[in-house]
Amino acid sequence: MQKYINGYIYPPRPKNKAPIEDIYLYDNGTFLGQPKLNGSCCSIFTNDDKIMKMGRHNNVLTRFDIQNDEIFSVFGYDTNVVVGEYMNKSKMNENGEIFNNKFVIFDQIVKDGDYLIGTTFSNRIDMMMNRYKPISETKYLYKLSDNIYMVKTFDSDLEDLWNEITKIDMYEGLVLKMKNGRLKRGDREDNNTST
Repeated sequence: MQKYINGYIYPPRPKNKAPIEDIYLYDNGTFLGQPKLNGSCCSIFTNDDKIMKMGRHNNVLTRFDIQNDEIFSVFGYDTNVVVGEYMNKSKMNENGEIFNNKFVIFDQIVKDGDYLIGTTFSNRIDMMMNRYKPISETKYLYKLSDNIYMVKTFDSDLEDLWNEITKIDMYEGLVLKMKNGRLKRGDREDNNTST
């Protein structure tokens, strides 16, 4: 790990798509799966009393309707960068209700000023579980506050998971990441696409 110095960090994103017929190849304990939400990729940067809400192309995310007080209540005032999906497309959840203007975390890449380079995806999931003490809200999401959630991470039965979530409007599929894949420096858009 190293100290984070202000600046944009491109979020880790999967690069390759695999056909569903091949999912069994990944269901071997090496990969973790997270439901892929159908929103806008967003990184939230906190530092003292400042918050930046950025899209995946180093653009300011406009029309972000979660209040700063709620963001600080979850992530604190320390220097942190969390990555997730801002739900802004009026998609429906498994109960047929619109799930909009919510932020769903799937990774954290800076914690208390430390850039988590070299940490594994599994390490970061464990760190977020310990730090945020999430409450299980649905089969696929934890709740952290009224409008902030964390996606659940699965380590087996990935084909069954894919078959379930693709029937729900707000999910696009399944993101598979190597459990022991290490975070790389996010100084270019194509970084962190191999994990």
